[in-house]
Amino acid sequence: MTLLRRSLESLFKAAPPRPPLGIATGSGLASLGGGISGTNPVTQMSAMTNTSWLFAVVDRISASAASVPWALFRRMPDGQAQLVPQHPILDLWSAVNPFYTRHEFIETSIQHFELTGEIWWLIIRDRRKQPVELWPIRPDRIRPVPHPTEFVVGYMYTVGSMQIPLKREDVIFIRRPNPLDPYRGIGTVQSMMLDIGAEQMAAQWTRNFFSTGAMPGGILQFDEGLSDTDFE
Repeated sequence: MTLLRRSLESLFKAAPPRPPLGIATGSGLASLGGGISGTNPVTQMSAMTNTSWLFAVVDRISASAASVPWALFRRMPDGQAQLVPQHPILDLWSAVNPFYTRHEFIETSIQHFELTGEIWWLIIRDRRKQPVELWPIRPDRIRPVPHPTEFVVGYMYTVGSMQIPLKREDVIFIRRPNPLDPYRGIGTVQSMMLDIGAEQMAAQWTRNFFSTGAMPGGILQFDEGLSDTDFE
């Protein structure tokens, strides 16, 4: 067992049994430093709030995904799927936690996936180690802790100056594979950030132009005086 694993396991034992409420919210705009990936998920998520067409696209996709009815099926020995009308996982999926409806939970998850290519869920367990709550985690606030032989030994959740270690079995990580980083995902928006940035700068220039009364921001000076006809 490596020193890294011993240190992480000691942090697991000292960690609080439950993360602070509001795990998926907040106004922190600084990306995690020293992470594995060099991408900036905060910039990608912020693009939805200040690019109208991107908001419309991501909102439509996430809302549509959240509106899909869900059901649980059991595969039978003959290969057929049998509907399971009652099951603890259905109860959890219907009420993921005290502050999120299932629709909000799925919509938040799909927003993260479309913008950053990552979905992070934290599992809260009771004393019997049974899952009782699911929480969506902002991708910019969590990072994998690599291991030389086991790939990932755990995860580190950061909010402000507080760092909370999370066990590997308590985190569900869904991602669109990143060709440059096996530990992180890649979002559709990531490939469009240059175009989105140029569009935002063009919109800002147009806004500044009209805010000055559409007057040119300069003076034309001639060596000789102009007649009224030349001036017109």
